[in-house]
Amino acid sequence: MEFDFDVHTIFLEPITKLDNSLIPSRRPLISSSQAQKQIMMVIDEIGKASAKAQRLPAPITSSSRMQANAHHLYILKDCTPKTAGRGAVIGFLKVGYKKLFVLVRNTN
Repeated sequence: MEFDFDVHTIFLEPITKLDNSLIPSRRPLISSSQAQKQIMMVIDEIGKASAKAQRLPAPITSSSRMQANAHHLYILKDCTPKTAGRGAVIGFLKVGYKKLFVLVRNTN
């Protein structure tokens, strides 16, 4: 997924880890409001694309949900020159804790 901005400026490494602060883990000094908006846009757009690919009615991954939970998001970018020098996000993995419920039905 390509964006109107250079993803290399906000994601320095091929794989970037984000937590609920939405600040790349190996770049803790990023505080520009423009960079934060770009990170939020990337998360929201990959969430929408993921929901569409899974035929879900609404995105599960969004920047607002990331900020409200203790999840981690790993973003993979394409570093090849074919993306007009701006890079592209090609995948993500979200991990975190969920409360799971188990229903035990009486089989008698």
